[in-house]
Amino acid sequence: MPGMARPLIIAAALLLALTGCSSDDPPLDTTPTREPAPTATPTTAPATPPATTPTPSTDLPALVIRPGAIGDARVGMTRDEWSATGLFADGAAICEGEMIHWRDDPDGAGLRVLTDDDATITQLWVTAPGPVTAHGDLQVGSTYGDLRAAFPTLTEPVDDGFDQSSVYPPGEEDGLPYLGFLLDAPAAEVTVDTPIAAIAVTGGEPAYFQHDC
Repeated sequence: MPGMARPLIIAAALLLALTGCSSDDPPLDTTPTREPAPTATPTTAPATPPATTPTPSTDLPALVIRPGAIGDARVGMTRDEWSATGLFADGAAICEGEMIHWRDDPDGAGLRVLTDDDATITQLWVTAPGPVTAHGDLQVGSTYGDLRAAFPTLTEPVDDGFDQSSVYPPGEEDGLPYLGFLLDAPAAEVTVDTPIAAIAVTGGEPAYFQHDC
């Protein structure tokens, strides 16, 4: 009968709904899940090595540099004369051809001496800060500007090998003791800030700053 169709359809729908609710399947959880917050990983800054202050390779005695002399040592001293001062000892510091070295600087790190075959001193020089010139208080590490202030009529820099150059105060020629300065730059690149790399005294000839071992 047509009038009975609608109640049958409703009854069938109710039956399906009841059957679904009685299923053994667990109810679907539609609650949105929340991702766990990321855990911060502690970081440690890399260790910074302690600052180190470089120390001089040698402690030089307080010496005064004059033309032809450094302290009590002077160019022209014979073996008997320099032996009496106690400043030198036999044996090379830098080169096999050297005969003696400064006793206070056996490695030749700051003080050097050259002699002839009879062990007579021909050159003395300083290559580290400490000893100062009697005129101008110049030392290794002073600048070309300091040097020019002390010796306004200084000779122009001349290339001396190994990207260095040398200069001399006037009047240190013609048999007179030389006082020479080695600058730590080629002649064309010398400025007022160029440091003095070595100071030498000789006996009437230019210093052999780059002497051949």
